[in-house]
Amino acid sequence: MPLVWVRPFDGRGYLGIWEITEELEELRRSFRGSDEDIAEFEQIHHPQKQREFLASRILVRTLVETAGETYRGILKDPFDKPFLKGTTHQFSLSHSLRYAAAVWHPSAFVGLDIEPVHEKLQVVAHKFLSEDEYRHANGNLRQLAVYWTAKEALYKLHGKKKLSFKKNLPVDPFPEDCTLIRGWIRTEHGSRAYELEVHTVADCMLTVTAEKDS
Repeated sequence: MPLVWVRPFDGRGYLGIWEITEELEELRRSFRGSDEDIAEFEQIHHPQKQREFLASRILVRTLVETAGETYRGILKDPFDKPFLKGTTHQFSLSHSLRYAAAVWHPSAFVGLDIEPVHEKLQVVAHKFLSEDEYRHANGNLRQLAVYWTAKEALYKLHGKKKLSFKKNLPVDPFPEDCTLIRGWIRTEHGSRAYELEVHTVADCMLTVTAEKDS
């Protein structure tokens, strides 16, 4: 069971990392999902994607049960945002080839993303960074990964489509070794700042945020 760690997050929540080292059949034996979870899994046909799906759901269940709650499965809303069945508790999940990450909170909206630090980020940076962000990153792969995961985390927290990473989800400049940064969600209804935690997980960057009370 390659649970890397579970840590408290934002007072009453939990943040966790799972290293995906198991073979598919081992994950299937460990997976205790709802009917909806199983139905979604059966729509996935690539073995690696199946492993990522199972590991991330096992991790979500682990966080829920760490909090002393009951896991009943995951559903999706009309915007395709996943939510926990039978409760108002909030969560977010992400996975790369090697790791799954998840965050759970009893009340606050949350967003999380994990991404390997890799050269492809330089190729696509102009698609998700503003001109100022692009200049600030200056091709630094770690900073590009932080920018990407921060914007993804904000996008997931917002939970609705039609947000531009460039225009609606700006991130303030930050030092290379940062562990805390500030990002924004800007819509026609106004702007709101968010504090985001930055974690290094082996060769990946993980960024997570929660919506604080105004």
